[in-house]
Amino acid sequence: MTVFDVILLTVVVVLAISLIKTNKSLRANEGAVSEQQRVIRELSILNELSASLHTSLDKGSVLEMIIEKARSLLRAEDAAILLINQGRRVTDFYTTTGPSNGCKTRLTGVFKRVITELITIRTDDISSLSDFSGVPPEHPRIRSVLMVPVILRGEPIGIVAAINKKDGSFDSNDEDLILNLAFHSALAIEKVKFHEEILRMASTDGLTGLNNHRTFQERLEQEIERARRFDVPLSLLMMDIDHFKKFNDTYGHTNGDEVLKVIAKILKDNVRNIDFVARYGGEEFAVILPQVNLEGALVVAERIRKAAEDYELNLDGQRERVTLSVGVATYPDDASTREELVDHADKALYLAKRTGRNRLCSFREGNGEK
Repeated sequence: MTVFDVILLTVVVVLAISLIKTNKSLRANEGAVSEQQRVIRELSILNELSASLHTSLDKGSVLEMIIEKARSLLRAEDAAILLINQGRRVTDFYTTTGPSNGCKTRLTGVFKRVITELITIRTDDISSLSDFSGVPPEHPRIRSVLMVPVILRGEPIGIVAAINKKDGSFDSNDEDLILNLAFHSALAIEKVKFHEEILRMASTDGLTGLNNHRTFQERLEQEIERARRFDVPLSLLMMDIDHFKKFNDTYGHTNGDEVLKVIAKILKDNVRNIDFVARYGGEEFAVILPQVNLEGALVVAERIRKAAEDYELNLDGQRERVTLSVGVATYPDDASTREELVDHADKALYLAKRTGRNRLCSFREGNGEK
């Protein structure tokens, strides 16, 4: 081998080593760029989520936003969120697979463990979780899952989960992301609950917990419009505690307040979930009965009257009872507007009080005449 051949070979080796180093450097740069793009994407999604969450006060919209961003952020096929109350019962369950239609995951098994132990669950083999239960059998197949507790001021308020990673497996980076998302979610949910509490306080009677007069008028207007649109009846009960002023004068206003609470409970216990119970004012109450005609309304009214009559109060060792007089009017037979319906139910109530109290009367019974 000549000197020239040696030099040529050396140059070739040097060039080859240089090319190898350059190729590795390019691949490293490509990896760095890819990593930067991933981080930028994730930060963008989190920033967008944070901004959106803190401008919305509707719970449904907030929860839907959380699961959509969870699915996008973690590249998952689906995502879900459930909320619990102070008694650790599930109150809300939202999933990207579609409306829950009243189907709520029970807080059992692995879900209960996430809440009670405040731990993260991450697995690519759902069958390895022996306590994975509480999911409805009709739920789409779950292969892998990543779930974390949503914690607010040290207390768990729910769980957010990503389901079925699209490309590969959930990793520690995904854990960091979903924990970050859960943190923002907790703050947004707190804001929503605070807003709901303000609305509740503005719409309810402070003593009895029933809907107040203003809310009653708004709801009655809505129910009449709904009854008109769907051509269905609507009944209204107006009721008054008999001789309530005398009761207060005899036993005092504190005991009088207790009676108002008792009557409120009796009303709530004797109507359907779709019925609307309100404290109309003073010792007067109102019940809106959607899709109930006069005959059905009289049945409800009598059930309430009888329950009140049978309830025995214990007032400082003395046994006492109170009774109710009830007036009934029905849309559209007795009235065509909110004002007319209230006025006619009130006239029926006056008739019941005038003719003996502790009874019920319909508007038709007295033709609305006092």
